[in-house]
Amino acid sequence: MARKKDDALHVKRKSQILAAARACFIEHGIHQTSMQQICSRGEISPGALYRYFPSKQSIIEAIAASEHQSNTDLIDFLAEAKDPVSALQEAVPDLLDHILDPDFARLMVEISAEASRNTSISKTFDEVEAQFQTELEKIFNRAAKPFSLKRDQHIKAQIFIFLALLDGLVARAAHNDLPPRKQLVMSVQKTIRGLFA
Repeated sequence: MARKKDDALHVKRKSQILAAARACFIEHGIHQTSMQQICSRGEISPGALYRYFPSKQSIIEAIAASEHQSNTDLIDFLAEAKDPVSALQEAVPDLLDHILDPDFARLMVEISAEASRNTSISKTFDEVEAQFQTELEKIFNRAAKPFSLKRDQHIKAQIFIFLALLDGLVARAAHNDLPPRKQLVMSVQKTIRGLFA
């Protein structure tokens, strides 16, 4: 009789592998990281690794899926709000907790650098970003005043600027070059209000 799959163990093992891969990507770069290094860092056999992730690309896709889930959580929160601008301001502390984590920031900078050389990585993360941008545009278009020029002409540009702000903060976090946390939260909230008001 076949043994039932232990879902909790499966999730734990995948998380273990992804944590090891992230650490290796940050330390060595994506291109220079081997599957063997991931095995060593995660204390897992090659056979076990390949059962969960048949290639380095599949690991990168899992990291992209994780980022997509974070985006989805924010989109769901904003979509339920009567005022998405206020909701986005309210979400700033949690959003910054996520994107300004030094390991996350270094990983995103590494992925961005690798994406400039690797079209499959670029495509994977471009799809995540494009979907996030599209969903944000839908939310802010619905919230815009009827007949507002902002709805017709500026929402796309405003979302672009907001995402560029986040990218810039991630790059600064990767180099530990950030102002005090309270000041940063208030400045980002003020920028959001000015951008979308």
